[in-house]
Amino acid sequence: MDQKNITSLTEAAAQTHYPPGWITKSIELKPSGKAPKKYGPYTYRFGASMTLSVILPRRGWTLVKKSRNYVYLTPPAGELTPPFYISIAVPSDDLCLEIARECYAQGESWLGQLGEWPAQYLHERNTDMLKISRDPVTGEMVSELLKNPPKSSLHIGEWGAWNADVTGIAGDFAIGIFPPSFIRTEQLPTPNLTEGTPREVLLTSYERNEDARRLCIEYYGAKCQACGLVYENKYGVIGKDLIHVHHVTPLADIGEAYQVDPIKDLIPLCASCHHVAHHRTPPYTVSELRAAIAASV
Repeated sequence: MDQKNITSLTEAAAQTHYPPGWITKSIELKPSGKAPKKYGPYTYRFGASMTLSVILPRRGWTLVKKSRNYVYLTPPAGELTPPFYISIAVPSDDLCLEIARECYAQGESWLGQLGEWPAQYLHERNTDMLKISRDPVTGEMVSELLKNPPKSSLHIGEWGAWNADVTGIAGDFAIGIFPPSFIRTEQLPTPNLTEGTPREVLLTSYERNEDARRLCIEYYGAKCQACGLVYENKYGVIGKDLIHVHHVTPLADIGEAYQVDPIKDLIPLCASCHHVAHHRTPPYTVSELRAAIAASV
């Protein structure tokens, strides 16, 4: 690339939908569902609202409504039913790496546009992590700062349409969300491992109340109360209504039938936060999970 600075980089890209060296690609756009009936029979809901609300009207679509997570659009006459395809310019992997290296050399974070895509470069982001654990002797919560090298990243596009990620450490970049130091290239020896040998286990199973689970989700929503993850926002329609429901006090600790309060005794957590919560006995509280997440950002 021959741009001399970040300003010219973003301005040049914004002036043309086909930056030099980019390739034209046919992309299938998959709706996450039909829009409410009031918007008409051929209006569809899509993710990637920031991008599709701009690029599809350029291609004859009608923008009906835009929200933070979704956009409702009507396709042009003659293309009223899926599958939907558009042709659009995208950078190759090699060009993405070249852009990331140039941004790193200029040493500034930026937020803007490349071609028709939203883009963001983050320079030398601090990735230190604060590890919080309970001292097995004193029972006190202790913290340890885990030092990591700063990470730089380039993101082009938007999930739900098309996107590319480049991540690097000290100017060494690789395609993907992990820096090169996370990518193992050598072949590790594979020991002889076996699984599947049957064994008999005697255990006690504690019954879950599906009505209590439903009422809990109706109250809090299908949203992780620790990290804020909504599966539908991340995975589209296949993630709709997915969420774990965590027992604040494990049923095994109670050991008998009891009157469950779906608001006080239960709380929605994503699979990851639920796993971390039970990484300790007694489980980490939602407040402790939130504090750990906030400290790691």
